Amino acid sequence: MLRLFFIVLCLATVVRAQELAAWQNADGATRASALSLARRAFDAYTVHREVLATPRDLPPLLRTRAAVFVSAMRRVAGKGWVPRCCMGSLLPTENNAAEEIIAAACAAAGRDRRFAPLRRDELREVVLIVSLVGAPRAISEAQARRLDPRRDGLAAHWQGRAGVVLCGETTQTTRMMDWARQRAGAPPGAAVTWSRLAVVRWAEGS
Repeated sequence: MLRLFFIVLCLATVVRAQELAAWQNADGATRASALSLARRAFDAYTVHREVLATPRDLPPLLRTRAAVFVSAMRRVAGKGWVPRCCMGSLLPTENNAAEEIIAAACAAAGRDRRFAPLRRDELREVVLIVSLVGAPRAISEAQARRLDPRRDGLAAHWQGRAGVVLCGETTQTTRMMDWARQRAGAPPGAAVTWSRLAVVRWAEGS
């Protein structure tokens, strides 16, 4: 039974890797549609606390299931671009990627407890990022310390909770690990396990 479990887990990882490759090769229209959908959902929830209806006319990839995070970054003097809010899921929870984007955008705008809810006057100051996340791959702490935060995502796991740091949130591996621990709710010195995350990242204006 245990062997069967690991076979199923490995097959699921392979499937997620294949799906992520499709997102890596997505055309410009698909990327533009995903970012536009995130922005409309983000703004609608910020201003009116409304959840955007899922459009009917979607590119084929947005009709497939995917794990999605929506982030907002803002420029801070002396620090460069820093996270303003970010929410999402390591596993697909909605019917399709479009619904995942809407759900993550709404959650980021108003339900990220690490930050105050976004204000209307901030909307023009933030850049939105849609991140498609592949299946987590378990790594050691030593391997986590060798990750490149500009390319790799990281998850810390503690007592059933996962703290996620996506690629591009910071350029420092130590900070990435500290943030992942904090987001998992792990107290200082607590033992956590680590996962590397492959991420396809699309940002407004890029």
